[in-house]
Amino acid sequence: MPLLPSLTAAALLLGAPAAADDEHADTVAEIVEQLRTDPILVQPSMGMGDSERAHDVLTAAAAGLDLPVYVVLADTPADMAGTDSVAEQAAALFRAELGDGLYHVEFREGISYTQSWGDDELDDAYLAPVTHAIERAESNAPGEYPRASALFEAVLTLRWAAAPAEALPDDVVDEYAAQPWAILPESDHDRADAAAGRRVALIATVFGVLVAGTIITLVVARAEPVGRGVVKRRRPAYTPVPGDIADIARRRLDEARRRLAGLPAARLTSPAGSAAADAVEAGDRVLETGDPLDAVGATVLAAVAVREVERAGSPKRPPYRPCFVNPLHGEAQRTVRVDGSSIDAPVCRDCARAQGRFLAVNRRWRGWAPYAETSTVWARTGFGALVGDLAAQVLDDRSARR
Repeated sequence: MPLLPSLTAAALLLGAPAAADDEHADTVAEIVEQLRTDPILVQPSMGMGDSERAHDVLTAAAAGLDLPVYVVLADTPADMAGTDSVAEQAAALFRAELGDGLYHVEFREGISYTQSWGDDELDDAYLAPVTHAIERAESNAPGEYPRASALFEAVLTLRWAAAPAEALPDDVVDEYAAQPWAILPESDHDRADAAAGRRVALIATVFGVLVAGTIITLVVARAEPVGRGVVKRRRPAYTPVPGDIADIARRRLDEARRRLAGLPAARLTSPAGSAAADAVEAGDRVLETGDPLDAVGATVLAAVAVREVERAGSPKRPPYRPCFVNPLHGEAQRTVRVDGSSIDAPVCRDCARAQGRFLAVNRRWRGWAPYAETSTVWARTGFGALVGDLAAQVLDDRSARR
């Protein structure tokens, strides 16, 4: 059955939007009360011209899931203005009030955040199929530099949740992508970002040599990072490494190991298969140290390994490069000028739109510092954003320390 003709029926079954109330949900508490009544909240500023239609599309996409689903596409709550990682912190607050489920939150000014609680398969799943689907849609969209809307990303995320280990079918992606709400209108800023992308090969070569020196001069004020689920008015300078990063890295390396073991013998010994094995080995080595940046690096190496396993069967897939600003944001999509610096670097889709805060680590004598200012292999390589041989550089770095 075609996807879109069934939207109205699904919306009637799961509840129609209370559009008048949506506009007045201006605080975390008000949004929570709205979600108790209707778990899909789309405010007019995020509805691509028709918030009721957006609500219907999301409701239909969530209809087949067997866990609670909460979607918030809205203006930033007044009581969270100036908060770092606002979508992530809001999701934690929503979950504290509403319980386990799949949460997808994006505010008009900020980075989207998706997290599942209470579902073993979804809790540790990669969002790579959503990223790949967005890449496909943007590459096929009209215009020189098309960009997916927040609504399109949310819809694909809900469809991904039904089978998180599988790629989203091309016909599903294409049907959604053909809708008028899927792609944002082009802007001059988009043109500038894309123009920077054309220079990535030259800049990455130069930057890979100079990054450990003084070429990065990040002009930001130091401040204590905001913890998960804590709301502060003062905007912090950095985003801290999550406290459970080692557990996350361990699970992702286990998943990468499982996928690698499933390769046929011929692919296991291919260049991509060997690269995947090297990435897993490097991830295991750094995870042993107990250092938080090493644990972040292990999660990136796990993602590199998974991508190389995929490339063993699909060589045209590009290698994995993380977001330079914060590798925990996921895969880099565009190359842009890094705020407060004179260099361009690959960043995630959200940081290309509005740069987030740099990942930071708390050093005993120095206090909080962005990872790019540390004397580590992660700063030299941008966690792999700036180089194509992260695993080899990490293994060389660890060998040199012995």
